[in-house]
Amino acid sequence: MEQELKNKIIQANIELHQKEAKFYDQIHPEIFCKSEQKLISNVLEEVLAEIKHDKIRVLDLGAGTGNITLKLLAEEKVDSVVAVDLSKEMLDELEKKAKANPKLKIANKPADLFLADDEEKYDLVTISSVLHHLPDYFATINELLGKLNPDGIFLIFHEPTGEKSKLLEFLEWLDIRIFVNLFLYGEVKKVAKSLDHTYSDYHVYHKFDLNGIKRFFEEKSDLEVIYFKKHNNFDLGTFRLFGKLISKKNHFILAVRKK
Repeated sequence: MEQELKNKIIQANIELHQKEAKFYDQIHPEIFCKSEQKLISNVLEEVLAEIKHDKIRVLDLGAGTGNITLKLLAEEKVDSVVAVDLSKEMLDELEKKAKANPKLKIANKPADLFLADDEEKYDLVTISSVLHHLPDYFATINELLGKLNPDGIFLIFHEPTGEKSKLLEFLEWLDIRIFVNLFLYGEVKKVAKSLDHTYSDYHVYHKFDLNGIKRFFEEKSDLEVIYFKKHNNFDLGTFRLFGKLISKKNHFILAVRKK
């Protein structure tokens, strides 16, 4: 990927998240609905149980408004969480929710700059709804794996599978339009309709390579896949129920452990 395109993707993400930060949780019920939140919490509990010591140090890259970070801060075993995001506005929302939690450290930097400067190692690295925003997600994954302590875990939430079917694509198209037009109001609706995801979500529109990521992990002898799940997720509950009947899935969760 040429540097000009990389810069365009990064700038598009800064502008997008600056716009939506205040309303992010409202605009994304596919993430913040009860069923998805329960799934995330259950997976986090399962993964934390795999780490056989207390005082777990966590890096949450692309922490946003705190979807993963806040759950980790509430865990007794978690000693510290470094929450990284290129959007100051998103991190401002996170800090409001965290209420000066002493376990939290905030870093307002793009992923590549943070990883170039950070010399720490972590027991758990999490990334949620972020990889498809990055110019080169394979390079970032490789950097993140290097941040793990022995027996550390790398956990990916809420990324696109890249799987397609006419039915799935139609449901996704219909779901977002019904949600934005009928369930959002006032300023939130105005903001949601103004968002341009063409470059911010670049890899959603240019085939996210889940199979390539799985092969990438499988080819590394020091990694072990400990969790993998594909599922359909939509803004509206009716679509989520119907999505369970569709063979093609639009999101995945994946965790690997460093041996």
